[in-house]
Amino acid sequence: MFSDVFLAQTREETTRSPAAKTAYMACRFSPYGKGLSNLPQALPAGSILLLDDSMSPNGHDPQVVETELRQTIDRLDIAAVLLDFQGQMQQETMDMARHLVNALPSSVAVTEAYAKVLRCPVFLSPTPVNAILNDYIEPWLQQGVYLEIAPMTTCFTVTEQGCASLPIPFEGELPLYDERLRSHYKVEVFPDRAVFTLCRTGEDLAALAQDARQLGILGAVGLYQELSQL
Repeated sequence: MFSDVFLAQTREETTRSPAAKTAYMACRFSPYGKGLSNLPQALPAGSILLLDDSMSPNGHDPQVVETELRQTIDRLDIAAVLLDFQGQMQQETMDMARHLVNALPSSVAVTEAYAKVLRCPVFLSPTPVNAILNDYIEPWLQQGVYLEIAPMTTCFTVTEQGCASLPIPFEGELPLYDERLRSHYKVEVFPDRAVFTLCRTGEDLAALAQDARQLGILGAVGLYQELSQL
C-alpha cells in the first residue's frame, strides 16, 4: 500500500529488512565529538537521511558534519537529507541548517520554521484531518515539499463559545467519508454541543500520498512502525 512512500526506519530495521524506499532515522549529532553518530553503512540507492536535533548540534562543527554527510551521500547514493529539527530554534541550529542547505550536493529539506527563513525545500508536518491537501501544501510547492504522512484522529467539539480540537487514539474507519479531505468522519449532536470526529485510515493515507505526488511534492515520508500496522 505504501510502496511509493519513504518509510522511516531505525538502524536495526534497515539492517534487518530495509524498505524499498528507506528514510534512515538513526542519524544523530554525536555526544562525543564535532560530527555525527550512527551514520548508515548500507541503504538502498535513492534513500533519504533523517537528521534530528534530539542531540543538540550546539558545539558541533558544520564543516565536519558536512564532510561526513557528503561522504555518506556519495557512498550510498542518498537522494535527500531531511533536517527534522523540532527543538527550539537557536542561532547554532539555524547556522547548522543554513550551512548544510548551501553546502550539500543532495536535496536538503528543513522543518517549516527554518524553511520560512532559508527558502529551501520543506519537510512538512502531516496534513491535518480537516485540511484540504492542496490548500495545505500550495504555499510551499515552489520551494519543494517532502510531506510527512501519519495516521491521526482528531475530535472537534463545537459549542456556542467556539470550537476546540483534541487528538485522540486512532479509531479506524468511521462511517462517513469526505473525498476532498481524504478523511473518514462521524458527527454526534448533543443539546449543548456538536462533536465531529475525523480520522484517516491506511487507504486514506495512501490516497493522500498519491494526491500529493500528483501535485508535485518531492517525496512522502511516513514512520515504518506506524504505516506497517495499517
